[in-house]
Amino acid sequence: MGEIFSSVLMIWEGAMWGKMKMILMTSIFIAACLPGISSNVMASEFSCGSSIISTGDRKFDVLRKCGEPANKRVWQEERIARDLGRSLPPSEGGRRNSLFLKEYVTLEEWEYNFGPTAFIRYLRFENDILTRITIGDYGY
Repeated sequence: MGEIFSSVLMIWEGAMWGKMKMILMTSIFIAACLPGISSNVMASEFSCGSSIISTGDRKFDVLRKCGEPANKRVWQEERIARDLGRSLPPSEGGRRNSLFLKEYVTLEEWEYNFGPTAFIRYLRFENDILTRITIGDYGY
């Protein structure tokens, strides 16, 4: 009876060691992959000199507080918006029509480079409103 118990215990310990080894290997793999993940981090505000820039600010306010960015990229996107009939008059029978409407959004991405000891800031504007602040790598 004691031999059976010790055999079962050895099998169980072997199985547990296998599970622990699998967890250890998975952890090492994840830790090795982490540095390869993009280092961009989202932020909702940052300081530009003595001024605070935050999402929701207008483009001209950011320009006034921070000056010209190091780089700019401007493009337009076509987006489909659903109009649930609020802006349309009722059709025959008193029901409102629902439509999908095209809208064009002007997007701008500005890059502020504060030098090699500070992080680069990427600002995304949609129709002149700051919608996203992303922190990049160290500047150049």
